[in-house]
Parts: sequence; C-alpha cells; structure tokens
Amino acid sequence: MIFSKITKKSLVAGGISILLLLFSMCSRLLLNVQLPKISEGFSELIRFSSLFRNIGIIGITGALGSTIELKKVSFKGVVKLLCEVLAYTLPITGFVFAVNVQSIQRNTFIAAFLPFLEKTYWFTATILAGSLLLAILGQLKLSPRTIILCLGGISLATFLFSILYPSRNLALMTVWGLLSFLSASLLENEKVQYKFSYVATPVLAILLIAVLILDWKDSGNDLLDALLIVLAFMTVTSWELFPRATNSLTTFKSLVVTRIFLGISLLALNPLVYEVLVKYTLLQIANLTTIYSLLEFYLITLIIGLVAVLIESFGIAKLYSGQRTMQVTLPIAVFVISISYLIYDGLQFLDTGLVSLQTSQGNSLYLALINLFIVTLLYLFIQGIFNRFWYSNFIFIMLMMILSYANYAKLMARDEPIIRPDFGMIKSLPDIAQMVNLKVVYGLIAAFVVVIILAVVLQRFVLKGPIFRWPVRIVVLFLSGFLLFAFAQTENKMNLINWDDEKVTDSNPLMSVLSKAGFSAHPGALEMSTKKYGPAITFMSTVIIKTMDKPSDYSEAQINKVVKKYKKVASQINKTRTNGSLKKQTVIYVLSESYADPRMLPTVKLSANPIPYEQSLEKSNTSGLMYSPSYGGGTANIEFEALTGLSMNNFDPSMATPYVFLVPKVNNLPVITDYFKIKTAIHPYSGVTYNRKNVFKKFGFQHFYSFTGDKLTYTSKLGKSNYVSDDSAYKQLLKQINTTNRGQFIQLSTMQNYMPYTLGTYAKNNFKASGNLTKASLNSVESYVQGLNYTDQDLKMLVSKVSKMKKHVTIVWYGDHLPGLYEGGLVSGKNLTKYDNKLHQTNYFIYSNFKHKKISNTKVVSPNMFTPMMFKQTNTKVDPYVALLTEINKYVPAAERNKFMSASGNYIEYKNLSKKAKSTLKDYKLIQYDITAGNQYSIKNKEFVK
Repeated sequence: MIFSKITKKSLVAGGISILLLLFSMCSRLLLNVQLPKISEGFSELIRFSSLFRNIGIIGITGALGSTIELKKVSFKGVVKLLCEVLAYTLPITGFVFAVNVQSIQRNTFIAAFLPFLEKTYWFTATILAGSLLLAILGQLKLSPRTIILCLGGISLATFLFSILYPSRNLALMTVWGLLSFLSASLLENEKVQYKFSYVATPVLAILLIAVLILDWKDSGNDLLDALLIVLAFMTVTSWELFPRATNSLTTFKSLVVTRIFLGISLLALNPLVYEVLVKYTLLQIANLTTIYSLLEFYLITLIIGLVAVLIESFGIAKLYSGQRTMQVTLPIAVFVISISYLIYDGLQFLDTGLVSLQTSQGNSLYLALINLFIVTLLYLFIQGIFNRFWYSNFIFIMLMMILSYANYAKLMARDEPIIRPDFGMIKSLPDIAQMVNLKVVYGLIAAFVVVIILAVVLQRFVLKGPIFRWPVRIVVLFLSGFLLFAFAQTENKMNLINWDDEKVTDSNPLMSVLSKAGFSAHPGALEMSTKKYGPAITFMSTVIIKTMDKPSDYSEAQINKVVKKYKKVASQINKTRTNGSLKKQTVIYVLSESYADPRMLPTVKLSANPIPYEQSLEKSNTSGLMYSPSYGGGTANIEFEALTGLSMNNFDPSMATPYVFLVPKVNNLPVITDYFKIKTAIHPYSGVTYNRKNVFKKFGFQHFYSFTGDKLTYTSKLGKSNYVSDDSAYKQLLKQINTTNRGQFIQLSTMQNYMPYTLGTYAKNNFKASGNLTKASLNSVESYVQGLNYTDQDLKMLVSKVSKMKKHVTIVWYGDHLPGLYEGGLVSGKNLTKYDNKLHQTNYFIYSNFKHKKISNTKVVSPNMFTPMMFKQTNTKVDPYVALLTEINKYVPAAERNKFMSASGNYIEYKNLSKKAKSTLKDYKLIQYDITAGNQYSIKNKEFVK
C-alpha cells in the first residue's frame, strides 16, 4: 500500500506544510478583491502569506513521499492511490457543479476523471507519477544508493534550469515537487542521516525566509520565485536527513495521518474549490462584508472540509486494516447527491441549454447550497429508512431520476414544475401519461429493474450490513425528517408573508437564511421560482397546502339540506327576474391592474383629478369600493374570486394561490364561464404566471390571448413602460366583442399600471402629489397617477364605443389591489393598523349599455360578489349557487383576511354580525368546503349550478 508509515519528523513537516498551504489559500482569496476598511499592514501580511503556497506544496510532497515503504509499493497500490485521488476529485467536481453552475465545462468534467492531466492541479500528477516511478524502480531492482545519486544529478541540472529559465514556474514546481517526493522516499527508506543537517536545516530555513521576504518586497521577480522553490526543496531534503525524531507511528495511525495530509492537500489545491471560494468572497465583498466575517466563513469551511477528510481518512485506514466500515462511502454519497441534484436542476433547462441555466442561477451560490442541503436531507432520510447502503442509494437515484424527468415533462407540457399536490393526483395519471414520452417511461421502468438487480448483488457482496446502529439511525431519521418539515413550514409562512405583503423577519432562523440567500416566495409564479431559486426550494414551498378546515356538521345530508334551502331562495328571487339566461348577453370582467384612487388614503392629495371619467361612471352606475384581500399583489386570487364566486376568506391561510394549488386537483369548480357558450380571456402579458394557461383551459375559455397563448393584435406601450397600454388592451377587447353577435363572456386583466412606478416612464407628467409619505414614494405616486389618467382616457374610449352597440353589454370593472408604492409615516407604526382598511379598498363599477335598475348592497363588496351583482343588474334568473352568493351579498358582502367590512368601509367583528349573516356564512363555508375539499355532493346535484 502507498503512504503506510510516517515518522514524527515527517509528521511535523507535513503539518507545517498543510498550514502554509491553508494560509496561502486564504491570502490568495483575499487578494482577489478590494477589501473595505482594511489596514495597510494587514494587507501586506495577506500578500506575504500568499507566497507560502509553493513552499507548502514542496513540503507536503516530501512529507508524503517519506511515508512510502518501498518494499510495499506495487502497481496495484498505485491504482488504489488513483482511486483515493478520484474519491476526492469526483465528488468535489459534482458538488462544485451543483453549487456553481458557471463552472460546468467539458474540460472540467474530464479533469475530474483524469486530474493528473489538469495543469492547474499538477500536485495529483506529482504524487501519482512519483508512486508509479517508485513501483517501476522496485521492479528494476536498482540500488537505492544509485538512484539517490541519480536524483542528486537531476537536482543539480534542475537547479541550473531554474536559474536559466526562472519564468517556467509550472515546470519548475512539477519537477521539484517530484524530486522532493522521490528523494524523501528513498532517503527515509535507506535511513540516510547526517549530523550536518543540524546546521544545514536552520541555515536553509533562514535563507528561505530571507528569499521569501525579498520576493515579497520585489513581487513578480521570476528569479526570486525560482530560488524560493529551490530552497524549499533543499530545506525539505535537509530535514529528511535529520537524525532525530525518526521513530514511526503505528500503521493504523500512519494511514490516518497520511490520508489527512493527502485529503487536505487535494481539497486546498483543487482549482474548482478555489473558484467557488473566490466567487463567495466576491459576493461577500459586494455586500460590504467585513474581513472578519470572511475569515469566519473560511474557518467554518475549513472545519467542514476537515471533518469530511477525517471521516474519509479513518474509513480508508480501517479498510486497509481489514475492518468493516461505512466511512469510506462518504465520497460516493457526496457524488450521488450532487449529480442527482444537478440532473434535477439541469433538466429544467434542457430545451434552452446550459447558457440559460448559467444565466438564471450563475450568481445563486447560497441558494444552490440550500437546494443541495434539502436533497441531502432526503438522501439521509431514505438511508435512515432502509439502512442498507446500496438499496438506499439506488432508491434515492431512481426517485431523483423519476422526479427530474417528471419535473421536466410537466414544465414542457404545462409551464409548471412538479409540486407536492401532484403526488395526490392518482385520478389524473392518464392525463399525466399523455404529457410524457412513453418510451422514456418504459426506459425508466427498465432502468428501475436493472437498478434493483444491481442493488441486490452489490448489497450482498460489497459493503454488506446496516449503515447505522439503532441510536444513530433514529437520530438521522428524526433530524432529517424534522429539518425537511421545518423547510416546508418556513416556506409556507413565506408564501403567506408574500401575499400579505409583509416583510420577512429574522425571528425564524430558516426564514432568515432563505431570505438572505436571495429566496423570495413566489407561489403564483412557480416556473420562474424553480428556475431562479432551484427546484428543491420551490418544491418545498408547495409541501404544506391545506384547502379548508372541515366543518363539524359536514355530511351529504347536510349539503342536500343547504342545496334544498337555496333552491327555494332561487325560486323566490326568480319571481321578479325576467331574463331567463345570460346566453344572449355579452358580459365582460375587467381587472384593471393596481387601479385605486390614491386620494382615498388619508393625507394624500393630488394637484388635479386624474380619473374624472371613471368617477362619473361610478356616480351613474352600480359602484362602490372593492375590499381587496391583497396589497401590492395577489392579482390571481382576486381574479379567482371574481370568476368562481368562492372566497379566499373561507380557505385555510396556507392556500396561498388557488390557481396553483387548488384548481389543478379539483374538477367541476363553479365558474362564470359555465353560463356562456363563447368565452375568451385576454391578458397582455405572459399566460404562464399563476398557472393561468392551464387554469383558463380548465375554466372553459376557448381562447386565451396573451404573449404565450393566442396572438394579441394590439401590443403598444406608453413611453418607457414595459407593459402593454390599456389603450391596446381595450382595443383587443373591442375586437373580441365584435367577433360575434351572440352572447359571450370575456375576462380581461390589464397590465399598464403594474409596478415599478418611476418618474420619466411617461413622456409627460401632469400631476403633483403630497402627503405623509417619503419623497421617493411621492415621486412614485406621481408617475402612477399619470398612468391612471391614461387609463381614464382609455376607459372613456371603451365605454363610448360599447354604449353605441345594439347588443346588451355589461362590464364589471374593478381595480384588483393598491399598488405597493406607499412608504412613509402614513403606512408605518400605528398608522399601518389604523389605515389597514384603506390599504385594501379599490374602485369598481358595473356598467350596462341598456336600461336597468340600480342595485343595492354595493357600497363595499369583495370580488366574489361581482357575479351575483351582475346577475341582478342584468335581471337574470339565478340557480341555487348564485342564489347563495346573492344572500351573501345581502348580508355579508365584504369579507377577506378573516376581517369583515361594513358599508362604511370600516371593519366589523364577527360577533357583531347579524344572526342571519352568520347563518348564511355557515352555509357558504359548507358549500365551499364541499366543492373544493369535500365530495362535491352539491355539484352532483345538477340543479345547484346550471
């Protein structure tokens, strides 16, 4: 075997060399950046320490060479050494590729398997070539003394070459390193010792330090660099001739220590490791991190690396000593986890290529580490369950391959990654099968069979027995399971924070880590999230999703009772309604992005009225305030309420996005489109966000005009805005209205007034704002208001054209939420609570181009009330479901976020609601639970939703 016997003097030499290597590595990292607030003296110390690298390499090659017993060297031993080297290079390569996708290159991957061919990693070539030469010399039976003399001659020639060609640093280091390795081995085996080394060693050490100082003072001097290498070799050789400290450690201890030296050297000198650490350093400096924080990180990294090396070193020592051990499996585990995650992540970009992956995640080092950590927890959990190395590894690999391909297939088919609710969609397996290539499925099944056979064979003959003893197994299972649950729970909270437009706090350690790593919950844009933040993090954000709490009296009998009740209510309502259905009506729901009059907020004043026309429509039509469940976002939830009549207030808080977490798994939701034969959706933006593309298809829309669906005709923008103007959106709407003389339903969600709100977006700005807001916020208000003014002008054009149409057209027009631009005293401290209701109130009106009665209970409503109000304004007969919504509109028209709002716009507590209101709410929750989480008894009753 190689490196099997180490003396105390070699232990000292190796220890000092390792320290020099680590110091130089840290210093070189710090030299890559402009460090803020650092003294000149400390800066010079860093530069001085960076020169230790070559000395350390010569020292460690000599120390390792001295541990070789020539009589035990063989070609088999060299092959084993190569395997040991690969046990570091392969896992490191996989790990670095996973956390730093920009390092993925073909030549880097090849270098992982053939590290000795990588010129920046020549240390591996030195120890492998040195061991191979010693094995060859052993076969040639040459006298060691003769070989030593030859090495002396080669050393002299190399010295002359160093003087003549000092700039050939790589060649010099490679040759001197090899000479150091061979000389130390031969001198130690022949027990060559000279007393003159008592004097020579300190003298050479002093000369080495002197040249080191000169090289520091005169940086870039090739001759001094070459002399430094020569003196390092001479000092190491002289130390090997030292007569004292020649007693050796035991074989087991020698195996452990030499593997520690080898492992640390391979880690410290690996160019990929260095590249990742450079990247981390640059990222930290960009965040103005102090030098002490960086040194703390380097120390933590060193400790983690040292622990890994210790585990592997003891494992190899036990293996060579004939002991059974699982410690040697660490490299396999790291490689399997890293490559599995890399495939999981990389397949998402199969259609767009490696460059797209590197662009999306190139600077996401922390997020990649968290993703990898989550996958590692899954790996440990599986190992804890099966407790057999090969079984658990192959099960993990197959699980990751299936998940990776399923994730890719779903992204291709539906622009959405695999989420936790998908695992409960057994009924949808036929649909899922249509999404994937059956040849791939058959291939995976075949691979699964092969893997099972291979796992059984390996488990029977290689690394047999359990991985953990019972106490350790229980700890592994508990910790990995607990941390996976903690990630799921934390990300669920971050989803809720996102929708409530609150800020992440440091009270939850995991939340703080995720936030500082760059993760921001985007439950409405999972495709973006999985490609930007990583698939593991995104998947965990979908693990804990609850639809609703089951009502205590939920049963088929109770649902039938409620259905019967509202059949009677519908019959009573229909006595005064003359319009039998909506089939001849054109009904349009217009969600106006972020539309809300800023003047509704206390202290906010504008130099002029930006929306005179919209306000005139409010005065002459059904209108009021819409109680929005969100501030600054949550558009999809508001749209969901308006289209279905279901309330976010009834759902569990974890149901952050019904479009994503509810609609895909529930069939037969009641939707306004059910009452029309022709139904069209328009959204002048990506149709992928919030899963709209799939949701609208399920809702029965025959056409969805968007950037990713049916082609939009009108896509003009205003000024420097990134979004399609309302003028274009309304022209697209008018075009659709005129496509048929029959009745139809159209859903339009605009984009013009979407954030950001920056002065200069529009060519002119006619409004000035004042109020208890920051200057920056007031500037945003002024830009935003200019956009509202353009919307007002475009709305006038739309209504003017609709008013002249002969067919009956009704427009339900509303702002979805306030823009998230208000900052300052008005929305901070006690005011944030005081004006909470104002921050959730937008404008709405219902316009019809034909004669109608003005309806009641409209001053403040939630978006789920628009459908019963539209039925009432068009004087259309209702089914029991709309009758239920009509009763809700009558008694509890505004309920969101577990808060009820009165007609005055102020909050009212549940206990202050009327008995009739509470009874109606109870019925509403029963029906909503039945439809979304129950057995859909009400839907099965064909008369409930017609």
